[in-house]
Amino acid sequence: MLGKAIPISVAVPACRRLGLLRTTLTRLQACVPPPREVLVHLDGNDAGLRILVEREFPNVKLLHSSELIGPGGARNRMMREARCEWVAHFDDDSFPVDEDFFAQAWELISRYPKTAVFAATILPIESHDSQGMWLQAYYVGCGHLMSREWFLRTNGYLPLPVAYNLEEVDVSIQLHDLGGLCLQSGALRVYHDHPVPLRETEDTQVVMMVNTVLFPLLRFPLPLLPQACGSILRRLFLLALSGEWRVILRSLWALPAAMWHYLPLRMPVQTATAWSWLLLRRVPVRVAPAVAFSLSL
Repeated sequence: MLGKAIPISVAVPACRRLGLLRTTLTRLQACVPPPREVLVHLDGNDAGLRILVEREFPNVKLLHSSELIGPGGARNRMMREARCEWVAHFDDDSFPVDEDFFAQAWELISRYPKTAVFAATILPIESHDSQGMWLQAYYVGCGHLMSREWFLRTNGYLPLPVAYNLEEVDVSIQLHDLGGLCLQSGALRVYHDHPVPLRETEDTQVVMMVNTVLFPLLRFPLPLLPQACGSILRRLFLLALSGEWRVILRSLWALPAAMWHYLPLRMPVQTATAWSWLLLRRVPVRVAPAVAFSLSL
């Protein structure tokens, strides 16, 4: 298929970061063969980003929201609008490492068409054998391919402006409950240009703490909620050890309103699903060649 567009759509949520988005779209444009279409969602409909895309990347399909709906809300919209059955997801600060990324992706899709998600190896954080395959509990939003057919069977992402600790794990456990597989390939490499800060901002830490509580409340069955409480208490303990008392107090203050707003959306998965997802999250499974062959049937 060299020289022809690969039947994969690309989805990029963008918010305010003009230089990073330019780099991402330039790297996507350099891929050979290219994807069939590239969609960019402008969160908050930033005028500077709109001018950038319209002037420098006229072939990109632009979507926007007037209010901030976060990367999850943007992905919901782009998954519905995409023309291809498979959608490659990046952030506005992530892009393919290899120019033949979409050819590699299409080869995987052709070999394992029943897979729900193909997770990329995220550089510089991860480093995997290029021939390796792993069965994973979840994927990373800044580098994965997802089947629209599988995604549309889920309830999608929660449209949160800051979705840390909730965005991908929420959809991944829904897919796991439906029987969808998430395979990580060392051959799919994505660079995430996002150095980990020594300390997240106080506002971000508060949202992360609230999301840590919301996820099990929304998806865990009642027998597993005590286990979730243990994880939440450990996170609070680590915050206390770091002296983040304002984060703890602000999180406790914000939780009642968040729970009141989101608990009506509670749709827990099966107990067996939650257990297997938690075990797989702790220890991903290396997929042997014989098992990989059976997955392709």
